[in-house]
This record gives sequence, C-alpha cells and structure tokens, in this order.
Amino acid sequence: MKHHITVLAAFTAFSLSTYAWAADNTWAISPAWNQSSDSDGLSVHKAFATAMPSYTNGLKWQGVEWQEQRYKQNSTALSGHGVNYTAQDLDALTGLGYSLKVGLNQGPEKTTVIGDWNYNKAFNSQLNWGVFASRDWVESIGALQQGTHYDLVGGNVDYQVHPRITLVGALAQTHFSDGQDRQQQRARAVWDAWPDQGITLQWAYKHQLGDSHGVTTRNYFNPDRLDESMGLIGWRRRIEGWQWYARLGEGRQQVNSEGHTPARLAELQLTSPVRGDWYLKLRAGRSETLGLYSSNNGYVYRYLDVQWIWRLDR
Repeated sequence: MKHHITVLAAFTAFSLSTYAWAADNTWAISPAWNQSSDSDGLSVHKAFATAMPSYTNGLKWQGVEWQEQRYKQNSTALSGHGVNYTAQDLDALTGLGYSLKVGLNQGPEKTTVIGDWNYNKAFNSQLNWGVFASRDWVESIGALQQGTHYDLVGGNVDYQVHPRITLVGALAQTHFSDGQDRQQQRARAVWDAWPDQGITLQWAYKHQLGDSHGVTTRNYFNPDRLDESMGLIGWRRRIEGWQWYARLGEGRQQVNSEGHTPARLAELQLTSPVRGDWYLKLRAGRSETLGLYSSNNGYVYRYLDVQWIWRLDR
C-alpha cells in the first residue's frame, strides 16, 4: 500500500508542476506540525511536508502533501501515513473562499480516503453562507485499532444584524463507520464591543445528539446528549502586518442527564503578513471541563498547530 501512495504522490506532483509551469506561478515548500494531548494520556503528533508548484501568497496556493501521524497512550503506540492534494484560496479581508485537502491515508489497521473541505461565500453585504465536509480517522486508541473513521457534512450561516453584531449558526451530521451517528447544532452571537481596541464579547451554544444504533462497544466519546453554553471575550489586533487573535471562554456543559459542570477555553492565533517570501501560521489552545485541572472526573485537551511556507522563486 505504501508503494501505491508513493506513486500517487509522484503523479500528483507531476500534474501540479505542469500546471504551475503553464500558469507561470512560483514554487514554495511548507513544513507543518500538529500535536495534541489530553488528560486521558492520549497524544497525537502529525508532521506534514508540502511541495507547492502553484503558490501566489500565504492564502492562495495548491500542492501535494506527505503526512506522517503518531498516536500514543500509555504503552500503546500506533502510526500511519498518507499523501494529500491540498489547495486554498481565501480573501485576506473577509476570510471567504475555499480550502481543500483530499488524499489516501494508511492508518494503523486500514487504508481509506480522507478529506477536508470548506467553502464560504457572501450572499449579500449582510449574509454569508458556507458548506463543509470532512472524512478522517476517529482519534482514540480503541477506534484506531478497529480502523474506525467518520464522515461529516454541514453548513453555516453568518448574518450581520447590526454593523457591530453578528449572529452565526451551523448544523452538522456525522456518521461513524462502526454504525454510530451524531447530530450537532451550534449558535454564536458576536458583539464588536470596543472596535478601536479589537475586543469582542461573544456567546456560544452547542447542542449535540449521539445515536449508538445498538453498538455496545464504545471506543470514543459519543454521548446520547451534550449541551454547552459559554461566554467569551475575544481580542484581535494587527501589528506591523502580523495578525494576533486570542479568546477566553467560561461556561457550563451537561452530558446526558448529569449535572452541569464548568467548561473553559483559551486559544491564541498568530499569522504573519500574507504577502512576502514566507508565511507563518500558529494556533495553540486548551479546553477543559469540570474544573481547572485534570482529575478523575475532568477532561483537559491541549493542541498546537504550526505551518510555515517558504517561497522558492523569489
């Protein structure tokens, strides 16, 4: 199978290089690193190396990507790899446009097609709409050992009811390859409270319904019902072309018929100027439920994503 993935990578790279030569676009390379860990002891590390024959700027490019992933929990270690076609074309001011990744990934037990697609467009000056879809492995040790993957589809709407107030709604449906399903609805209100300081006040709500369809062995978290409500403060600032964004959230979560428990979130994002010989994007965050620190009854999730793009034809 690794031979087939390598052949696919070579064919994709050749096709893209032919397109880039015809369109007279520049080349770029991009290493990237994603990692996450949680209070259950699971750690996930992913490394990416991308060749971009068609590169315009940090928000518009296409290329072929090699991916390696590692999973570890206690004494169990699993791995996988794959090759992806990846493309992006986003507006620097509005964020509208599309991003796409589709490829073939060899997991610890099986090989499957994976993908991630987002498309957002303005309907008018007040209303934006979008659709999204993804397919990937369910990242728990039990699910990976069974070769379980998910298919997710959904849509979102952003409506500006006032120059400083925006309402956001999203619906998503997830089907798991072991037969389970999940429905999720999200709502968010954003108030541009202090525009000069880049500070927003937000409220977010998530409602989730899971259906096991009689599956008795649950290798991942998919409760019958989950509700979460959270208030957040956001901060966005552009400093010498660098875009900073941070948010802090505090709220409550309820799983099934259990009592409400605290939920918290913290995230930082940093992106370099879009145009130039290189582009950097970083995202780091932490979410937690039932208390500030991990405990037998709590859950903490930490993540870090870094991408660096270097233009070759300068």
